[in-house]
Parts: sequence; C-alpha cells; structure tokens
Amino acid sequence: MIKMKNNIAITHIDKLFTETHTGMQKSYFSGGISADFDFMPANIIVWRSSNTLNCSDTSIHQRMILKIILSGACMMTVDGLQIPMKKGDMICLFPFQFHSTKLECQRNEYSFLAISFTEQKRNYSSFLPLKNHLLTPGKNDISNIKTLIRASGTTPEFPPERCVFSLLEILLNQRRKVQQLLSGEREQQDLFSKLCNYIRNHFEQPLSLKSLADVFGITPETVRRQFHKAGTGLTPGKLIARLRLQLAVELLEHTETSIAEIASRCGYKDQFTFSRAFKQAMKHSPLHHRKQMQKKNGKQKIYS
Repeated sequence: MIKMKNNIAITHIDKLFTETHTGMQKSYFSGGISADFDFMPANIIVWRSSNTLNCSDTSIHQRMILKIILSGACMMTVDGLQIPMKKGDMICLFPFQFHSTKLECQRNEYSFLAISFTEQKRNYSSFLPLKNHLLTPGKNDISNIKTLIRASGTTPEFPPERCVFSLLEILLNQRRKVQQLLSGEREQQDLFSKLCNYIRNHFEQPLSLKSLADVFGITPETVRRQFHKAGTGLTPGKLIARLRLQLAVELLEHTETSIAEIASRCGYKDQFTFSRAFKQAMKHSPLHHRKQMQKKNGKQKIYS
C-alpha cells in the first residue's frame, strides 16, 4: 500500500518536471550556510533523462548524483554490485564511481530524475553509508524533491538556501534509514556478493585470483565463473582497478600525499605502474590531474 502511494507520487514528480522546466537548467549554490556536520551541498542541478540517452555505456562522474527512477525498470551495476531498480527507487552515486545501466524494459518506457551536486570541500564521508544501497524516498523526501524541482525550474518559488536544506534533509533521512537497516540482521549474501564485498574491503592490499579463491575455499575458475555469470562485464581485476582509481583520485584531490605514496596506498607495486594505469583510465597523468584540480580550486602549490 505504501509502495503504491510512492509510485503515484513519482508520477506527480515526472509531471511537475515537465510543467516547470524549459530550456537550460539552473544551478544553485549554498551561499555559505553552516551546518552541524562537515557537509554542505553546492552547485545543485536537477535534470531528467531524455529519450536519446545512451544507457549501455559505463559512466563515471565527478559529482554526486541522486538518481530516482520515474518509469520503467533497470539493473544498475555499481562497483561490481548489481542493484535492480524500478519506478520509485533511488540510488546515490558518488564521485568517480563506475556504474552502468541495463534496461529491463523498452527504452521509451524508461526515465529518471537526477539531482546532481558537489560538496564545497569535496568531503563526502558523512554520507558514505548511502554508497551502493538501494534507497526508497518517503513522503518527506518526495516533498523535498518537489521543492528542488520547483526551485530549479523556469519559475523558481524558493531561494537557493531552501534547495540546500531540502537536499540535506533527503540525504540525512536516507542515511538514517540505511543505518537502521545495517544495524539489524544482514540478509544472506550470495557468493558473488561476498566476493565483491571482500574486494571492496581489501583492494588496497595485494590481491590475485588465487588469493581471492583461497579466502573462500574455492578454485580460481569458480571465481571467474561467478563474475561471468553475474553479467556485469567486470572481472575481479577490473573491479580492483576501478576501486583503486577511485581512492587515487580522492587522495590526489584532497590530500598532499606524494604520487609515490598514493601508488603504495592504492596497492600498486611502484609509482610507474600506478601512473601508467591512471593515465590509461583517465587519459592524463596523476600529476596533471592534481595540477588541474588545484588550478580549478585556486591553489598554487603543486605536490609531486
């Protein structure tokens, strides 16, 4: 019964977006509002998917994105974890998370709303509990989503700070629900999920197909079959590489750690191997990435 009401509310959101948005979307900033914790959303943009959006490619973003399914169904793959989503479901994607979407309906039946934003200090630790979890917006969340849509449309009704507080309330409410879920009994995981969770918790250490198989008392071939059967397009090696890249980007952008130490912390045997892998994935070197981010943030000192 509750789920049905949520789905009706999602339909209203879809209609509201159409009524209030034409042309280029606006961006809203927090304006220096303080909070009781070290997290303040900025540069909030609300948009809806188009019929021409390519859903087959693996994506990576530098912003946080709250994605709400408005219609249809899909299978989201995030960090090797498969998350089935349907109308009314929501997920929070973090910067530099690799994710892909496999539609489970006709393309013209699928649409989603995206609330994209950054954090002033690029500090997302307060909301890490939301990472890789299927979320369901409640009644208050729906109300706040409507506020964000109205404020970012062609006829804004609310000041920018109202947008910030509405988004914060959504994030805090979802974090509370996830933490309550995690504090209860965990559901039995299948072998593929256990393998992926182990990799997510140990990717900074030396890992091989054999060492991963030994942890679970299975053969390397069984590990390969589990990843192939999951249909994510990932291998254990690809998942490890992507997680290491995410950590490397965070260290490059938010710390003064040397490139050599970042290579070691991310599980690479030396700086050369790390730099080669980083350049292959990002199309530029780790040092270039750090310089670009420091230039963007107005910093002068460069750390190598």
